[in-house]
Amino acid sequence: MTRLATIAALLTLSATSALAQGGIAAAHLGAAVGISFPTGALARTHASGFNLGGIAEYDAPGQPMGIRGEVFYERFGGKTTVAGARSAASTAGIIDAIYHIPGSSLNAYFIGGMGIYSVTGNGTKPGFNGGVGIRIPLTGMTAYFEARLHKVLTDNSSYLSLPVTFGLSF
Repeated sequence: MTRLATIAALLTLSATSALAQGGIAAAHLGAAVGISFPTGALARTHASGFNLGGIAEYDAPGQPMGIRGEVFYERFGGKTTVAGARSAASTAGIIDAIYHIPGSSLNAYFIGGMGIYSVTGNGTKPGFNGGVGIRIPLTGMTAYFEARLHKVLTDNSSYLSLPVTFGLSF
């Protein structure tokens, strides 16, 4: 029983210390939706599409860095002016680092990372992404807007997209 009491006391002291330093580390879950723009070779045969995502994020208190795991889906329709153009889609599991810009009045941040992307007609390939975002604190949740560039390392054709996303995290 003494060991349990010691652990409880240490947890209480840790929580009190974290609160005194500006709060307990924040973990967030969220969802996002947006428009995706094909770029590069993908833009020659595909029109703008949409994206959906889910996030799990962790921000340490008092630190500008955070980490995010996400699932991401985007889909583009084939251009009607291109013969034989079919829709293209990608599904991804991504790990990102987030750098919150200190002193930013817009709660701005940089985000970037790598993941595994499953792309129509190209199989499962590695890829990376990077971009910028802003957070808007709301009561009980946070809204965020992001613009990122996703590059999938495909064998034959380039898969490059620019999703602009709106999300909510809790």
